[in-house]
Amino acid sequence: MYFYSGKSSGGKYTETDSFIFVNDFGYCQDYSKMFTYRENGRLDYQLIYVKHGTMTLYEQNQKHELTSGDVCLFRPNEPQIYSIDGENTTHYWILFTGNQVERMLSFFKNRSYHIGAFPEFEHFCKSLWSGFQDEQESAELLLDGLLITIIARISQFVNQGTSKNAELSKLRPAIEIMKSECHIRRSNEELASLCGLSKFYFIKFFKKHTGLAPQEYYTKLIIDKSSNMLLNTNYSVNDIAKLCGIEDALYFSKKFKKYMGISPRAYRKNNPFER
Repeated sequence: MYFYSGKSSGGKYTETDSFIFVNDFGYCQDYSKMFTYRENGRLDYQLIYVKHGTMTLYEQNQKHELTSGDVCLFRPNEPQIYSIDGENTTHYWILFTGNQVERMLSFFKNRSYHIGAFPEFEHFCKSLWSGFQDEQESAELLLDGLLITIIARISQFVNQGTSKNAELSKLRPAIEIMKSECHIRRSNEELASLCGLSKFYFIKFFKKHTGLAPQEYYTKLIIDKSSNMLLNTNYSVNDIAKLCGIEDALYFSKKFKKYMGISPRAYRKNNPFER
């Protein structure tokens, strides 16, 4: 479904001497088929944010996929050829111009970057213009200022180094919370949501980069934590199991033995710590 919530300019380019100026914006929800072909691009800038799904860009006879949480930029007169084919995809777009835009976007060296969840972008494209038609000048100032904020946020992510390993950075929110709270086993859906990815893509992507499925990775973290506790604390096996988020000590022992090849008690006995 296509939603147009912009400034009623029909996506037309507006010449301006302003610092920055929003021409139009909108979003497309749950598209499974779409093809855009602009051989000579547009006269203004276009930012696209993919909330979920996959969008394919075609550049110099090569394909480049945008997935959930990615943003991409087309500068004026750059060819725009992209499609959605088969997977329900929701994306948001902003068209803008201005005499200082290129300076603000000087950090944007690649076609796209992964940002993850981007509620500011969504809010901008969905609802900001409605209700301001009677105060157009104020509304335009608000839009221009919020667009600067969106650009600044993208710049922050890029300058923090996420562009150095854009693919792996997609998993960072999930991996960080899994490591810090391994005793709370979250579902694949919850973990995928943290990364702004679909469940299917998250599981596939996670295994590609860690060698383990998400729930297997949880098990590894729990075994690592429990092994350390067996060697460096006086806690009983039952207490250690509970501290690792497992109420059933027998189940914990079976998991530990399957992973380590030895029971928790035998592991502690064979690796005594100073009491």
